[in-house]
Amino acid sequence: MKKRILSWLIIFVIAVTGINSFLLLYFLADNTGRNIYLLYYNDQMLFQRGYYIENTPYLPIALIGTYLKNSGIRVNETEKRLEIDLSVQNIVMADETTTMFVKEHAGSVFIPLREIESNLYFPLNTTVQFFHSKYSIIGTTIRMYHDMTAADPAQVDFYAPKKMIQHREEEKISLAWDYAGTITPSVPAQKYPGLDILAPTWFHLITNGGGNVENNGDKGYTDSAHAIGYQVWATITNNMSTKGSTAFTTKTFQNWELLNKSVAQYLFYSCLYDVDGINIDYEDVSDEDAAGLVAFTALLRNYTQRQGLALSIDTLIPRPWTIEYDRAALAEYVDYLVIMTYDEHYSGSKVAGSVASLPWVEEAVQTTLMEVPASKLLLGIPLYTRIWTVDSEGKVITNPAAKMPAIRSLMEEKKLTPTWRDTEKQYYIEYPEDPYHTKIWIEDSRSISNRLNLISKYDLAGAACWQLRQGEESIWEVFEGMLKENQALSFYQQPY
Repeated sequence: MKKRILSWLIIFVIAVTGINSFLLLYFLADNTGRNIYLLYYNDQMLFQRGYYIENTPYLPIALIGTYLKNSGIRVNETEKRLEIDLSVQNIVMADETTTMFVKEHAGSVFIPLREIESNLYFPLNTTVQFFHSKYSIIGTTIRMYHDMTAADPAQVDFYAPKKMIQHREEEKISLAWDYAGTITPSVPAQKYPGLDILAPTWFHLITNGGGNVENNGDKGYTDSAHAIGYQVWATITNNMSTKGSTAFTTKTFQNWELLNKSVAQYLFYSCLYDVDGINIDYEDVSDEDAAGLVAFTALLRNYTQRQGLALSIDTLIPRPWTIEYDRAALAEYVDYLVIMTYDEHYSGSKVAGSVASLPWVEEAVQTTLMEVPASKLLLGIPLYTRIWTVDSEGKVITNPAAKMPAIRSLMEEKKLTPTWRDTEKQYYIEYPEDPYHTKIWIEDSRSISNRLNLISKYDLAGAACWQLRQGEESIWEVFEGMLKENQALSFYQQPY
């Protein structure tokens, strides 16, 4: 209450005295230290305040319906989201067929609100088209204007023109998934020359959700990534870690209404956040749903192609227990197929071992190439390892995943010198921790370079890494050298 009174007083003083707004904001930082932005609409100062976080302007929901108007947008404060019924919006996609598909099948879509200081704010950059407005940010002021070019009754509420799929016929590409929860992490401060594509995990099929898709997108992330030279491919999932996801995935594949709705929402959200492609990560799919996964991919491909979006899909390595992936059929409908060559030894393994030993990875590549053209195949590369704690009989006690920097710090702390294991093509350390023993197969520039060498050896399309935040920044120099500059493998084989 005191802060609100203070805000009114300062705004009054500005009106009377013309105090510089930059100085004003010194007094208007919130309890988290974020600067508060002054808001103007058609040159009228508003008493509400806004925020600018990670390249996204956030405005209070009180502006919706007063200054920013669209009768088809509903604020749901309970669910903390905006709800937009696309069937009553005048949206225009890349062509009439895509437009009609989205309008007929997407239904209501949701844009998450952000809670700041116990108040709800909406992302202006994501919604500005729907409010027929434009905005600019100068210093610490956000100015909004009604878009006079959209004043007629036939005005467009949302327009998503066709993009140009960026094929790299000769150049090897590299992708890194970026794990995002409800809040997307920041884009790297710099463009790593060895990394081309960021794939945030944004859109998830809601288990038993009637075909609706959970939206965690962040347009500020896309804008920031594009500004420094990254492409962004939104990763879509079937919520594989949620109880009941396998059964609901089956239900969705067997029900055209659910299938069309999910595809329409995936497509709309991808356009809303201005991404360059979609990466399908459907896991824990029933063996009987191989054809359903292909049909889903084919349907999505029809519209991503019309919209000019790249399409890729993630698959497990060929094994009798991964028949849910008809790789040959899937490859017909995607630009790239990822083989997730990691988790040779995983969280449920009974025996300690490498996450991805080179012989295991190479055998998976060879088998996959029997079904998938090399020009479409992306090699999955882990940027993590596991810390295996075992008892005297080798029984696994714990095996948490660990990032590259954590292992380097551990070795420095314990003054450990790793040994090279030529079979796995990895460094290895072990040490006693009474009453147990710890074993680690290390991921570093040398292990990564040996895997990247397979891309050259088999002329694959490139690499896909899980995941961005687990690697060391220096690792992208290896990707640059091996994938972009044809650096010799021997360059990265120096011992510790």
